[in-house]
Amino acid sequence: MSAPSDAEVIGRSLSEPEAFGLIYDRHAATLLRFLGRRAGAQLALGYLAVLRKEDGALIGRCGLMDMVVESVEPEHGIRRGWFGREQAPAGVALTFETELGYTFDPAVWGQGFATEAACCVRDYARDVLRWPYVVSAILPQNGPSRRVAERGGAHAAGQMHVVGLTWDRWVWPLHDTRIGH
Repeated sequence: MSAPSDAEVIGRSLSEPEAFGLIYDRHAATLLRFLGRRAGAQLALGYLAVLRKEDGALIGRCGLMDMVVESVEPEHGIRRGWFGREQAPAGVALTFETELGYTFDPAVWGQGFATEAACCVRDYARDVLRWPYVVSAILPQNGPSRRVAERGGAHAAGQMHVVGLTWDRWVWPLHDTRIGH
């Protein structure tokens, strides 16, 4: 049996119902554009491949991406958000944030890889970029992603409506996240 290709690994991750299956089924074209573009080139943002140390296998991706949300909660309910600045409409007061995102092959869930990768990216955002916080958009039914965020020190902070779905918004405060501080 041959090793799965990079595309197969990412495809399995995105089709997992708890993680991205709903998005992929409903928004495949948008998602493929999202994955294929050089996201955040002006800000040097993007996803990094996560390779398993012992065999070099691609097991997921983790990184920082543009996240744009309405600055003020609208009267009609949940704030709208967009993955990427180019998707945001003109004439709306916006807050520009950065999303810490991660997607892993379901075959490696529960082994600590996502938590380790997310915490490394969190530390980079804190120590190198010196940002005060980053956010994660997590589908409410995605328990594994929520647990990664919790283990990394993030907390739930409302919801937002992005690509036709309602996401929980998790905030990763980047001060005092080091042990002993």
